[in-house]
Amino acid sequence: MWKPNKPITVADMTLSPAEAWRHEFISELCDRSNGAVDREWVEKLFAALFPLSADCAPREAAQIAFATLKFQLRGDDES
Repeated sequence: MWKPNKPITVADMTLSPAEAWRHEFISELCDRSNGAVDREWVEKLFAALFPLSADCAPREAAQIAFATLKFQLRGDDES
């Protein structure tokens, strides 16, 4: 399982590795989309990808997910 280089703290609480992965993944995806993604949808995407990607860096997983979604959206425009 991926672990952050240093502990990630939110609201004075240190996150577990799984919580840190979720936090980093969602932060990266929201940053890449300029906040234009639905939070509930992002949570569902996290739930689907985490079991498959827990060993990967979460920001890299979010970048791959974003690139995939961007490619899919471009393909939809061409139809």
